[in-house]
This record gives sequence, C-alpha cells and structure tokens, in this order.
Amino acid sequence: MLNSNETGFSSSHNYTNTTISENATIVESFNTTLTNATEFHAQARVLQPYKFVSLALATCSISVCVLVIILAFKKNGKTFFKWKRAQRFVVMTSTCDILFYGVQLIYNINVPLFALQYQPPTAICSIYTVFLLEFAYAQGNLSIIVAVSAFFYILKQEELDLGKYDWKMFSFMFVFPAIVLVTASFNGGMGHNGL
Repeated sequence: MLNSNETGFSSSHNYTNTTISENATIVESFNTTLTNATEFHAQARVLQPYKFVSLALATCSISVCVLVIILAFKKNGKTFFKWKRAQRFVVMTSTCDILFYGVQLIYNINVPLFALQYQPPTAICSIYTVFLLEFAYAQGNLSIIVAVSAFFYILKQEELDLGKYDWKMFSFMFVFPAIVLVTASFNGGMGHNGL
C-alpha cells in the first residue's frame, strides 16, 4: 500500500511519514535539525528531575552510612581489626556506600555547572566514571567475599584467611578493579559513554 517515495529524506533532516488509509491521508512531519551536539545537550538538560531525586537519595544514603559507622565504632571500642568479621563487613559496606554515593553527589553538583555552558570534557567524564565504577565494583567484590566467607565458614567451620589487616580482601576489592579501570581509561574506554 505504501509507495517507495512516501517517506522522503532531505538534506535538512526533515522526516515525513505518510500513512494512507482507504479514505484519508495523514502526513506527520517533524524537524530534527540541530546545529550541533552541544545544542542537543543544552536542550536535553532543561529540567531533569532525576538529578534532584539522585541528590536526595545520595545525601540520605551517606547520612545513614555515616550513622552506622559512628555507632559501630562507639559500640566496639577496640581497634577495627580486632572486631568480629561480620561487624567489619558492615562497616566496609557502609564505607563503600559512602564512597560511591559521594562520587555521585559530587558528579550531580559539578556536572550541571559545566552543562550550563558546554558539554563536560572527556577527561572529567573519564575521572568520574573510573571512581564510580571503582567503588561500585569494590562493593560488588565485597559481597562476593562475604558470600564466599560465609560458605567457607559453613563448610569448614573455620574462618577464611584474609591476611593480616585483611590485605587480601582489600586488594581484591580495590586494586584489581583499579588496574582494569585505569587501563580502560587510558585506552579511551571511559569517555562520555562511561557515565
């Protein structure tokens, strides 16, 4: 029913869709001519309510995690590495939350300042991406460590050796993801698409 010339493309990117039924012809056209990508980003950033929601959730999460850490240190007066492992895991999870949501909070405050005038530079996007993913991977790796530790405890009835001052756990949580992310960043894998 449709002919090949009913949808036409011109050099100004005007797209026309023509729908033909038995009794009527409906023509819809819209113009998508923008001068450049900067104008597109400026129009896309008019009002973004998710930024306000993200700010509120990040602030709430940081507040609750700080409260958890303060109460944990008040309850367990001795040094951190003499605590029970479950208590340390709670504090480490809260610390990862603070770091992750802290970067998000800084991003949501800083990037709109850049966005008022131009698109944020690739280097800034790359830095935010590396830190956001580093702390997200750290928390994911911590969840894996907690699960493996609980499985090992149930299976062998003894605790998993994480090294003195938990260095094996911290290296798996922070060092390995940092190496991967920094390598990807230097090879151009963390630009505007990384966020």
